[in-house]
Amino acid sequence: MTLHNTKPVIKAAVLATLAILTLAALTRIAAAQSGAWPTILREGAEEYAESCAACHGTDFKGSGELGQKLFKKPHDLTEIAKRNGGVFPFRRVFDVIAGDQTVEGHDTMHMPKYAERMKREDFQPGYNPAHVRILELTHYLESIQARQ
Repeated sequence: MTLHNTKPVIKAAVLATLAILTLAALTRIAAAQSGAWPTILREGAEEYAESCAACHGTDFKGSGELGQKLFKKPHDLTEIAKRNGGVFPFRRVFDVIAGDQTVEGHDTMHMPKYAERMKREDFQPGYNPAHVRILELTHYLESIQARQ
């Protein structure tokens, strides 16, 4: 790839990032105005319990039963913002859950590809689309961050 050809890729990446951040902000605004915010967090909590708690634990600190059997202990999910200068990196977390960005521990056989499972469940009765479920889970993780 030449330098000339990287500009469209960079533009696409910037636009995708802006789209996710805009969607996140609009979700918060619309949810607050409609009273849906508790539903978003509840559904995010349900997704966490189903997909994440086995390793990350019900306390979010990597204490899950399966997590204790891994070579590398899962991260404390309550300190994502703390590890990033006090700012919750919403897009990065969304991308990690979606499988679009790797993170140590998720790049091994130990971290199931939940996003792929979610995408297979798209349009099945009782399931929100995968991107909505990932967005709810990301908002939920943002909501459980330790206060500094």
